[in-house]
Amino acid sequence: MNHKEFTANHLINFSEEQLEEMFDWDEVKKLPNDNVERQRVEWLSQFLIGNVSEPFEDIKKLDKAERRKVFETWIDLIQDIDTARGLFKSVLVEFIM
Repeated sequence: MNHKEFTANHLINFSEEQLEEMFDWDEVKKLPNDNVERQRVEWLSQFLIGNVSEPFEDIKKLDKAERRKVFETWIDLIQDIDTARGLFKSVLVEFIM
């Protein structure tokens, strides 16, 4: 997936510097540009701007294997440790605890 496709969602709210710091762009480039991956990135973008409940409600509707793939994709994409820490604390609370 290229930069333009990856940021064609709520990620447009971040500066280029923030995006460069947050994401592993080599991993972004590896993403297929298909509906499934675009949806996973959309959910991540919603989460990152503070809309946590809507993406988590959608993800809860997926089967276990698909939920796992969503979170694996997010893990691969996020390189900023502070962003990852906040995201995965929320995931643990919402899905595990």
